[in-house]
Amino acid sequence: MRLAVFGATGGTGRAAIAQALEAGDKVTALARDPGALAEFGDRITVVGGDVLDPDAVGRVVAGSEAVVSALGIGMHRHATTVYSQGTGNILDAMRAEGTRRLLVVSTSSLEIPPPKHVAEWFLARFLLHRILAKPYADMAEMERRVRASDVDWTLVRAARLTNGPVTGRYRTARNGKLRGCWSISRADVAHHLLAHVGDASTFRSTVEIAY
Repeated sequence: MRLAVFGATGGTGRAAIAQALEAGDKVTALARDPGALAEFGDRITVVGGDVLDPDAVGRVVAGSEAVVSALGIGMHRHATTVYSQGTGNILDAMRAEGTRRLLVVSTSSLEIPPPKHVAEWFLARFLLHRILAKPYADMAEMERRVRASDVDWTLVRAARLTNGPVTGRYRTARNGKLRGCWSISRADVAHHLLAHVGDASTFRSTVEIAY
């Protein structure tokens, strides 16, 4: 498979690239500093540029069969358009190229759990949504744009990301809240993304993932 990867220099993006290469896929990735992906050598094609640059995004998407987006700004609190505008550029490039499949990493805490899940509800409502209000607003706009698109999308809402190994053992909930959604390794998020590239049952769905 020919895979385009955005957010390639982050932990989830790197894991997705490594696992895709292991599976024999061809990968094209975007990086502001191509040297940041030197570990993969000539096994991948790296386009230098920014996701906010439509031309750079178009060069990455060109020829792809599926797109994985793991864009992120970490735990920074500042306002951003990386999620919404970056994903908007990806969607525009996919339409121009005729690429149908898109998998986008989001966060499980974007949707506040019901109050009966006391600990998770308190953490999301009174901590995360206050501290990260600005990036969460942009992430919500990202999700809105993805849902409004006509591609075969899946939004993967991950629990708190860790640097643990790939296990292939985790829980998911499609179009619903996952109880006890506390953590998941970036490697296992990547595993789920790649395992479901061709899974039509996840098209136009939101999936939560955690251990």
